[in-house]
Amino acid sequence: MKKRLLSVLLVLVMVASLLVACGGSDDKKDTEAGATDASKETESVAKETDGEKETDKETEASGGNGEIVAKEKYHFEIVSKGFQSTYWQAVYKGAQASAAKYGITMEFVGPNSESDIADQVQMLNNAVNKGPHAIGLAALDTKAALEGIANAVEKGIPIIGFDSGVPGAPEGSVLANASTDNYVAGGVAAEGMYEGIKDRIANASGPVRIGEVNQDATSESITQRGLGFIDKMVELLAADGKKVAVVGNDFYIANKKGATVDEGEADVIIEVRVPAQTTTELTAIEAATILNKEDTIAIFGSNQTAAEGVVTANENLGVLGTGEDDIIGVGFDSGSVIKAAVADGTLYGAVTQAPVRIGEVLIELLIQAANGEEVSNVDTGAQWYNAANIDSPEIAQNLYD
Repeated sequence: MKKRLLSVLLVLVMVASLLVACGGSDDKKDTEAGATDASKETESVAKETDGEKETDKETEASGGNGEIVAKEKYHFEIVSKGFQSTYWQAVYKGAQASAAKYGITMEFVGPNSESDIADQVQMLNNAVNKGPHAIGLAALDTKAALEGIANAVEKGIPIIGFDSGVPGAPEGSVLANASTDNYVAGGVAAEGMYEGIKDRIANASGPVRIGEVNQDATSESITQRGLGFIDKMVELLAADGKKVAVVGNDFYIANKKGATVDEGEADVIIEVRVPAQTTTELTAIEAATILNKEDTIAIFGSNQTAAEGVVTANENLGVLGTGEDDIIGVGFDSGSVIKAAVADGTLYGAVTQAPVRIGEVLIELLIQAANGEEVSNVDTGAQWYNAANIDSPEIAQNLYD
């Protein structure tokens, strides 16, 4: 009885907060629990996958978060940020394999673009209305998702975050996260890049510029990665006695750490640019703006979309490479465009997450949450790769097309 009262109180608090922040919201229509209509232009859907065999027996295996035991044939709803890149397809691949391994079913959905917040909110509401045993969520905008989160809590549906998770969600509403530590991963990119530019900076006769292209300034995974890159680069430069200015996007300027100076006093200028929308074409325009500046020596694209934008911009400019006079380009994530650019030396290197592993761990956490077991965050890691190690087994297993 006490647990039920606490649950009701939690929901009332969250709904009240939502009404204050958003001025109320329209009621959402219930949707049937059948498969999502794949013909809708506003979303991409990975259809429900069944386990290898129907069984009432428990499925046991050794997983990344301890021994995993599915106590019944669960069904999970998973709401991703989108399918606009092969990164999300790789996450789905891992989730699909793990679902088959443990004998559960799932439905994995996501909007066409990571800018389509309203579409994702509707997908979350639909997922809650289907009454699954648990929900996986990588929120584009936590505030926009509050109503769906509150409804899930009211119905007793556990939520597990993945990728950037659900930052700022009401306490206790999201039980754990399967993700890369993006702040640390951004630092890995900075360290990899610095090896290629530190001598040039040391010998420069005037200020030099390092560009950073981020697809947005809202998603926690992107913002933490972008800030991790900036902060680590400032740290590395300061250790070598260099003064740094950070210019460009207001969010990244306001949230950076470390001592920086005005642009006119700087030895190194870190310029951060963010497009109006999340597309490769628009990130390419931002990248081209940086690449066209005479003092630019390096550029970082902080996810697959941004890194592909950097490569696209270079197709017309031809300034990236590993030579003494080339601009050093560093990417993040994988995909055929980035892998080819790293392999042929267009990009100096890149950082990969483990997207397949994120999907695998997500299913494991969902099973444990559905069992009523205690769960905790799982860091799925990130690694630097370049032309020298791209084909190594350790790296290749984390790369996708």
